[in-house]
Amino acid sequence: MSGTLPRDRFITASNVISIVRGVMTLPVVWALLSHQRTLAIGLCLVAAATDWLDGYVARRTGTVSEWGMILDPVADKILVGAVVVVLVMQQILPLWFVGCVVGRDVIILIGASYASSRNHVVLPSLMSGKLAVSAIALTGVVSLAIGGPSFELIIVSCSLMAVSLWQYAMRLHGLLR
Repeated sequence: MSGTLPRDRFITASNVISIVRGVMTLPVVWALLSHQRTLAIGLCLVAAATDWLDGYVARRTGTVSEWGMILDPVADKILVGAVVVVLVMQQILPLWFVGCVVGRDVIILIGASYASSRNHVVLPSLMSGKLAVSAIALTGVVSLAIGGPSFELIIVSCSLMAVSLWQYAMRLHGLLR
C-alpha cells in the first residue's frame, strides 16, 4: 500500500460489493418492468445477500472505510427506492408506503449531509436502519411473489422505519449538541 489508510481507500472488496449492489438496480428494474417476477425476486435476494456481505468483508479484512459508510447505504437506497417505485407503478405496493420509504431515506440523507458538512464526519449506518431496509426488501419480494401487498410486512416495515428514523434523529441531535 502507498501509506493510504484503509478508512480513506475507495477500492476495497467491500466497496466493490456495494457498487455491484447499486448497479444491480438496472437488471432488477428491467426484470420487474418485463414482468419476469422470478428473475426479479432472485436478483433481489442476491442484492440482499450483498448488503450483509459488504459489511462482513469490510470488518473481516480491516478495510472499513468512510467511502464504504457512504456507498453501502446509498446502494441500498438506490436499489430499494427503485424497486418500490416500480412496484407502486405496477400497483403491487400502495403509494403511501412508497412515500414513507422514500421520505425516510430523503430525511436520513439530508441529516447525514448536514452532519458531514458541519462536523466533517461520516456516520455509519445503524442496525435499526439495516433492519428497516431488510424489512422493506422482504415486503417488496413477498408482495411481488403474491402479486399484491403484504400488509403484515408493511406494518413491520413501517414500524422499523419509524424506529430507525427516531434513532438517526437522536444520534444527529447528540452529534450537533
